[in-house]
Amino acid sequence: MSICLSGCASVPRKPADNAPERSYHSNIQINGRILVRYQQNDKPQSLPGSFEWQQTSSDLTITLLSQLGQTIATVKQSATGASLQQAGQETRYANDIDSLLTDSLGWSLPVSGLRDWLQAFSRNPQGQRTALATQDNTELDTDGWHLRYATWDKDGNTVHPKRIDLQRTTVQAGELSLRIAIDQWTPQ
Repeated sequence: MSICLSGCASVPRKPADNAPERSYHSNIQINGRILVRYQQNDKPQSLPGSFEWQQTSSDLTITLLSQLGQTIATVKQSATGASLQQAGQETRYANDIDSLLTDSLGWSLPVSGLRDWLQAFSRNPQGQRTALATQDNTELDTDGWHLRYATWDKDGNTVHPKRIDLQRTTVQAGELSLRIAIDQWTPQ
């Protein structure tokens, strides 16, 4: 398993002078598409679909949908723990969302990191958020993941990621990659 260091010295962190100011939104709704690629039994697997992300300062609800729009799973995180509901299965519970998904899938999805990464923020070891530069192909290595902000969407005075590519190597799933395309971005 490869280990990436938190942070990346080559990542531009200060927005350009003509870039709109960016703020972290504790309450936000994001809709988009996701493609997960991984290895299972030494064979490449691909899971395309879409997602609905509803985040508040204390809670998170993620709905994963198939390509046909059917709900595959609903994942929730609150102060009391995390739950995973899949059609036709008992609800699973854990103390935190990342361990719940690792136990359920057999490999990790970085949901805790995505709370920041979907808004193009990183955190230092002390927990302080830093806005990433809004340049195409901005890269970041953090929490064992390599992120590339491929493109950005600018709407008036706001700018946010349009496509994010994430990669890491895991023992369980080999090369694991996620491609996230954000279609709707609604701070609340």
